[in-house]
Amino acid sequence: MKSPQPPDGYLDAIGGQPLIPAARDAWLSAMEQGWADPARLHTRGRRAGMLLDAARASIANVLGVRPAEVFLASSGSAALAAAIAGVREGRHRVSQRVVTSSVESMAVLQGAGWTPESAGDVDLIAVDGLGRVDLRALAAALESPTALACLQAANAEVGTRQPLALARRITQSAGVPLLVDATQVMGRDPVPSDWDVLTASARDWGGPAGVAILAVRPAVRWVPQEAPDRGWVGGFPDIPGAVAAATALEHVSAMREEQSAQAHRLIDDLRRELPARVGGLTLAGDPDDRLPHILTFAIAGVAGETVVTELSRRDVQVASGSACTSDARMPSHVLEAMGLRADASVRVSLPLGVSEESVARLIRELPLAVAAAHAAHG
Repeated sequence: MKSPQPPDGYLDAIGGQPLIPAARDAWLSAMEQGWADPARLHTRGRRAGMLLDAARASIANVLGVRPAEVFLASSGSAALAAAIAGVREGRHRVSQRVVTSSVESMAVLQGAGWTPESAGDVDLIAVDGLGRVDLRALAAALESPTALACLQAANAEVGTRQPLALARRITQSAGVPLLVDATQVMGRDPVPSDWDVLTASARDWGGPAGVAILAVRPAVRWVPQEAPDRGWVGGFPDIPGAVAAATALEHVSAMREEQSAQAHRLIDDLRRELPARVGGLTLAGDPDDRLPHILTFAIAGVAGETVVTELSRRDVQVASGSACTSDARMPSHVLEAMGLRADASVRVSLPLGVSEESVARLIRELPLAVAAAHAAHG
């Protein structure tokens, strides 16, 4: 299998990464074959429907579920919104309340109706200094009627894994379905099994940006706002995108152990070298029980976005601010919930196929970028 080849110095996988070559080939082939309406009974329609069904079956095989349990949507946020709204509708006689952690993505929080000004029907559960959810607080929150509990498989900003098995034991005891956001896990960690509803975005495993998974266990009463068209939630199905997403997932699943081992080693290098080379640098997240490809750190006395800009001038691309906020000037709600300084964070996320030289370049250039940032601010 041909591995993806991100540009040298590119260390912002969460911001996007190249489409896996096999997925690009599958997308082009499906464009030739799958352009018709899959609901039609004529030859072209049936051919398009078969491609869409095959993509869902392939994804189901990776997840370890039946194809009928797998739906697709146009983005991770769309999948999350459809999941939350559909479970709320299915459990409207029980409650509309959603219980989730304070470090969930903004797509989860906004999909549940939470805003900085109003929590609405959303209860946020605290996390510890590593970003791990307080399970006792989760159990206590579920003593009240609840429609849905939401918990990420691992944090997209600091990489800390969440205790899904224990959390699901708690939600099952309370009779509340558990929605797991597995976006950063797919292709990086073993596929989660402790969930009732699962979502993940293909762009994060080297697939196309316009496709996401929404998987629903049969026991969950999920009532979507509109009937999924051949398994596609909302709008006309993107059949080439679905085929490319499934192909990319097959590809990264086959090479997961090799890719993850390399990423883990490279992040370990960063965790060791960066604090030794840059004064006032603080690492965030669990040093051990974490995703293999993510590292966030803060540097005293400089803004994260300034460091990111200085690094970009040196052909090193990283990110600052929240993992799901486009405006780097917005403080990270994740770091705030962890009790860390939220306005000076830098996040590294290794793309699939990252080179050792790209990481070595960051180690060399960060001290220079920080010195330049300090000089710029007097």
